[in-house]
Amino acid sequence: MKTCPPLFVLYRFSMGGLKIKKMDLRDMKRENNELPAVILAAGKGTRLGKLSDNKPKPMTDVNGRMIIANLIESLIRNGIKKIIVATGYLNEVLEKTVNKYQGKADIICVYNEFYGTTNNIYSLWLTEKYLQNGFYLFEADVFFEDAVMQKLLYSKAENLMVVGKHNDPMNGTVVDLDDKNKVLRMYLKRHQKEDFDFSDKYKTVNFYRIGQKFSQEFFLPKMAEHIENEDCNSYYELIIKEALDKDFEFFAVTTDHLEWWEIDTVEDLEYCEKLFS
Repeated sequence: MKTCPPLFVLYRFSMGGLKIKKMDLRDMKRENNELPAVILAAGKGTRLGKLSDNKPKPMTDVNGRMIIANLIESLIRNGIKKIIVATGYLNEVLEKTVNKYQGKADIICVYNEFYGTTNNIYSLWLTEKYLQNGFYLFEADVFFEDAVMQKLLYSKAENLMVVGKHNDPMNGTVVDLDDKNKVLRMYLKRHQKEDFDFSDKYKTVNFYRIGQKFSQEFFLPKMAEHIENEDCNSYYELIIKEALDKDFEFFAVTTDHLEWWEIDTVEDLEYCEKLFS
């Protein structure tokens, strides 16, 4: 189905090799902090009902603290210097909020005017020029404790996703891991039939690190392919699944005892507020 806006631009992608060097943990974090962070925050949050009538979903309060404030402040506290926010619904309201952090980090807002008819793959595509050398990727509807961010930044693998052991209230993409936390398979929601077995699965937190080599050699060209084919109503996770199916290497960092929750519905919000009370 052709769902893209009428105008879009395709780019050529240069192939760049990785320079590998030995480093201690402080050096590794410093190098990882040079990557930009992209926050996907364009959606309306329809399932939150009246709570999203006058403000975007990422501005929802959890016990008096905005979801996106919790995310941006964690990024800044952990040394991320460039933050790109893909906005859409009520963009001016959201941009006024995130621009308050200007000076503490380089805040760049990218507006998806077609947020109502496209999905997050298109919002991410609009930030493409910032992604060439690798990037962090976050969805703006996850509330979490700061140690989750620290686990992501300190982890060694180039391509990473944060995951938590699946439990019943959770909903969305899940993965299989091996005993070394290598991601073996990804199951999008549409692949989860009625009898799907979640007992050994891990739910994606929707926090990722995409390395330079993978970004240049697969992720960005594949995203361009989706846009070229006017497939703008997909999710970026489809690209990661396609990569895993082609044996690209991804590792997971598990949240273990650390708290986090994805907020899509009023019930999610109530559960999250109890979790963090």
